[in-house]
This record gives sequence, C-alpha cells and structure tokens, in this order.
Amino acid sequence: MHPAPNATVIADHATLNTSDLDEEAHRLAVGAVNGSGPTVTNDYPPFTPDRPIAVDGTYYNVSWSAIDSRQVPTFVLEIEKDPTNTTGDRIAYQDLPAVDQHALPDPGSTAVTGDGDIATLAVYNETEQETSVLVPEPRYELVEFEDRTVRITVEGPSPKTIYTYRYEAEQVAANSDELATRLESTHLFTLSNLSTAQQKIINDAIGETYYQEQESDAWTRLLERFDAAEPVYAVDPDDPDYVDGEYLVRYDGAIYWAEISGYTGGDA
Repeated sequence: MHPAPNATVIADHATLNTSDLDEEAHRLAVGAVNGSGPTVTNDYPPFTPDRPIAVDGTYYNVSWSAIDSRQVPTFVLEIEKDPTNTTGDRIAYQDLPAVDQHALPDPGSTAVTGDGDIATLAVYNETEQETSVLVPEPRYELVEFEDRTVRITVEGPSPKTIYTYRYEAEQVAANSDELATRLESTHLFTLSNLSTAQQKIINDAIGETYYQEQESDAWTRLLERFDAAEPVYAVDPDDPDYVDGEYLVRYDGAIYWAEISGYTGGDA
C-alpha cells in the first residue's frame, strides 16, 4: 500500500506518463493526443494502455481501432547458435541487406549472445524478397554475428493477416485535481472496524509489499472487504473467487493506493 496524500500522487498511480513509454508507444500516444490519428501496422495493437496517459499535466484515454487488414507472406528464420555443421556460404551481419538485418536480432542482443537456439518471424513483401539474401531461399547458410557464427534455416512463406490500427485520444481530466476528485468520488472506500490481525496486515503493507504465505481468516476477510469495493483497475474482474486489482483506500484517516491479489477462498 502506497501513501497517496494528494492529487498529484493519486494521478501518478492512476495514469501512464509518456516519458515512461518506449519510442513507438510514445509516438502513438502523443500523436493521438495531438489529433494526428497516428497509425501502425502489425498483427496486434502494439500499444494497449489500461489507464489514461498524462501529457503536460492533462489526462487522456487512448483508444485504437483496426481500419484496414491484408495478408502478407511471413517466414520463420531459425537460428542455430552453435551449429555442428559450419560448412556452407557465410556472410557478416553488417553485410546483409537492411531488410535481412531488420528481420534478425541485433548482434549484441541477448537473443544472439545468450544460450539456446531461437526462431524469429519476419514479414517480407515481394520487393523485400527480391532484395533479401535469406528468403525465400537462403543464399547463405551462415551469418557471422561478431564473435558468434550461426546457421540460418528458413521456413515459408506462410500467409498472415496484419492490421492497420489508428490511435485516438479523448481528454478525461484537465489536471490532477480533477482526476483525483473523480477517482475519489467513485472508488474511494474506507477500511474500518478491522480485527487486530487485519490491522497488522494493513500496517505491515503500508509502504511495503506484504505476502500472505499461509491461509488466514483475517486475510480472507480482508480480501472480501476489497472485493466488495469498486477497484480503480481490476486485472481479472470476471473471476468471482479471485481479487486482483488496484484500489483507493482510506485507512486510519489517510488515503492509500493499494494493490492486492488473492483468492477469497483463503489461498493467497
């Protein structure tokens, strides 16, 4: 349980900050807020925020929808990292066409330096296949990744449906005070009349992570109190026997942001 003494702290817990997003998610989020309707093509939406995003102190819900779809040829590139057979034509990673470099992991990544063979799925359109030296039929059997030489085996092509997703945003709060007030009015609940054992659980959890390792009536009853409240966010709201969510709680006169999970049947 994290102390949430003011609107700024509540808003920080309840939202995503664009500074914490990766480059692609940041592009989609900021573009949606700016109204440019950014798009991305993939077999799934790459950015699916479960809460509003914060941009310059204002808060927005980001939504996405598929606006187009098409089938593309895909290839599975199997990478044998320590091949027993090292005969065949070879090429250095840096000498590969850009389309093939993009399909393979970066030389310094753990996908290459780590143990165990891997496989990667890559989309090559007709023009890219003409440029490639790996698909549809490899012209090289071996690729040199700095200190490691790997054997490449190719399977495909196989058809795959990919989608174009458009992202849009709608303002939900002009500032942290407005957002916190809204959350408090709809989600804040009070933990009171707790048993001594339940109070100990809560006090141990404040500012810390609390684990309930054994079945306990106090723990189960506490979960039931949270289950009866309205979570700000619920991970699995359709499971009637499991509580897993984020809550806004008043306890002993102070407000906290609480994350709790466990089975109301008594299993932690």
